[in-house]
Amino acid sequence: MNAWNFQVKNSPKEISKKLESSLGNANKFVLSFNFDKINLVKFKLRKRLLLPFEINTQNNIIVNGKISKTHPGNQTIVEVSFTQHPLAKLLMYVHIVLGLGFLAVVILELYSSSYLYLITGILLSIGILLGIHLKKNYDRNVIEYKKLISEILDQQNLNY
Repeated sequence: MNAWNFQVKNSPKEISKKLESSLGNANKFVLSFNFDKINLVKFKLRKRLLLPFEINTQNNIIVNGKISKTHPGNQTIVEVSFTQHPLAKLLMYVHIVLGLGFLAVVILELYSSSYLYLITGILLSIGILLGIHLKKNYDRNVIEYKKLISEILDQQNLNY
């Protein structure tokens, strides 16, 4: 999970209206708000996956945010956290666990075949390469979301 905090000079309701008007009408995003208190707004943003096999090719980040008003000044604190979609993690872990299971079968010599060595190597390499690929895409997509949110809120010089 990656966290990002910044301050803006608008109220939480104005910020939520900006996000809703920019991303709520877009067909490829799912945006939901939860107005807990007068000065606290929680939101969740993710890119809509239209087909199940798009988990590897699409932006698969879930953005959780909290917009809260500070008491002494006219500042509003925006806290945003980024998490990877659970299906992406599940896909990677299933390949690694299956590969390790076949590796255990090979080591314990319960079934010995050259095809089992091949299947074990393929499953383990797919799991490891998929993990590396997902981590690289995760880092790139977090930067894209940060740029998108900062452009919507008209913020300059935010640390990505």
